Amino acid sequence: MEPAAVALSSVAQSLTVERPERPAPNQGKPVEQETDEELVERALAEPEAFNQLVVRYQHRIYSLAYRMVGNGTDANDLAQDTFIRAFHHLDTFQQGRRFAPWLYRIAINLCLDYRQQRPVTVSLDDQELPQQELLPEARAIQREVQEKVHKAIMALPPKYRAVIALRHLQDLSYEEIAAALDLPINTVRTHLFRARDALRKVLQSDELL
Repeated sequence: MEPAAVALSSVAQSLTVERPERPAPNQGKPVEQETDEELVERALAEPEAFNQLVVRYQHRIYSLAYRMVGNGTDANDLAQDTFIRAFHHLDTFQQGRRFAPWLYRIAINLCLDYRQQRPVTVSLDDQELPQQELLPEARAIQREVQEKVHKAIMALPPKYRAVIALRHLQDLSYEEIAAALDLPINTVRTHLFRARDALRKVLQSDELL
């Protein structure tokens, strides 16, 4: 199994919780056409529906965790913990809100808790995404650049690392980042400005910009 893939079987084994019976919405609708929020509602009646949300978000949550903790094995564990915690708290999800920022907030909180409990180690052997087919020389240069960028991101304070990951890796809007981190939008903008400035200085010193 590639490191970016969450072990669905492990997650599925934990998705057992007794809830009051309720009718399942959107019956007969193709699952690919269901919104995240519709899947959440259906998962409250049919727990197996939550697996579709895991499939949709497993790589994005792994990527976020990887940028926060710098280690593929720990990022995979944190991604699984994110989905397990989200499932067991589905009944607290507020209808009318978007699922993605709520899920990202769980992941960020778990990563921050992890950082407080354990030192962060940067593993340069973990491959977050499959490498493109390149000539050996070009592949070596690409890997060197990726390592320097990764180190630069890992050197940022956690609050800056989080906004960089959510904005540039997850492509969230300022409003979604604010919701995920429970911050005012102006604070998100300030964190992004300072994080980008810090990254720019590091990368310029390495002659990458």
